[in-house]
Amino acid sequence: MKTSTRRPVTWTASAWSTSILLALPHWQPVVKLTLSHFMRSKLLFIIDPLPTFHFETDTTFVIMAEAQRRGHEVWTTTIDELMMAGSRPTAPMRRLNITNPAEFEWQESEETKRPLDEMELIFMRKDPPFNMDYIMATYILSLVDEEKTLIFNKPSGLREFSEKMGIFLFPELIPETIVAKKKAELRAFQETQGTIVLKTLDGFAGSNIFVLHKDDKNRNVILETMTRGEQRYVMAQRFLPEISQGDRRVLVLNGEILGVHNRLAAIDDYRSNISAGGRSAAARLSEKEEEICLTIAQRLRKLGIVFAGIDLIGTFVTEINVTSPTGLVLINSHEGVHLEAHVLDFFEQAIAAHTA
Repeated sequence: MKTSTRRPVTWTASAWSTSILLALPHWQPVVKLTLSHFMRSKLLFIIDPLPTFHFETDTTFVIMAEAQRRGHEVWTTTIDELMMAGSRPTAPMRRLNITNPAEFEWQESEETKRPLDEMELIFMRKDPPFNMDYIMATYILSLVDEEKTLIFNKPSGLREFSEKMGIFLFPELIPETIVAKKKAELRAFQETQGTIVLKTLDGFAGSNIFVLHKDDKNRNVILETMTRGEQRYVMAQRFLPEISQGDRRVLVLNGEILGVHNRLAAIDDYRSNISAGGRSAAARLSEKEEEICLTIAQRLRKLGIVFAGIDLIGTFVTEINVTSPTGLVLINSHEGVHLEAHVLDFFEQAIAAHTA
């Protein structure tokens, strides 16, 4: 199979407001000056409480560290603190000072309540579950003045695009899949597909996933448990033997492929999620797989979802993560790159274009 040698994408903008290229004499290199050379911005990260972070592999932390390294103000809050004060979305915030990124040492200032539109950019990085609190948070964020503040991923896009259900927008790219509450429908699907994978629609990080074999005597109790007595929707997918070769996580940024790594399950488990005991390895994409990921990434960009994670087993898309995709640190470690720099390049150029 022909594999791609695509490297993480870089963006070059011709507009003076987003970057300046100084054409020096022909024997000297071209120097690119981005927004970080001229402007310091206030960036708000909506996150889980910092003490809960798994710092060694946390994508959000390295992005915040890169923002601070460039001189931007890094502020944090949580969705539980978002509120409406009059007509303005507001939240208690804390300014983050990462004192030693390598050792994950940080300090936070005393919190101060501020309108969200005082930030140049807000990055929504709350981990799942995607529950009613999360949905209400997106409604609050939708009321932030768009003339003043950029928000990624766009709140309306997060509401519209379900991480599990979103794959049905790309039916030609997914394995045989159904979503149902009724046990009879799920049993009938298994009769035609053989071994299947069951997932709850609100599951994350490898939770609530079962591989169900056709002759499993526990089938009825598993279906009863998963559907909560036919009161909860469950996704069933044809089992893909290619999972033995891993489950690749492809990070995309603004419609382009940012990087990829492979997640391999432990010998006694089907789940390849790192949080469920899987391990990470370097990976490459074929030209066909690149095309698949670009198709999805460009569709997501139209919804205002600029940072996402696409999960591939073989050439099939099994999930599309948009709430808080991870994997950036692991890709960095395999490829010897710093993908967080590309994320900040995009943020800076977006802010510059927005304020021009």
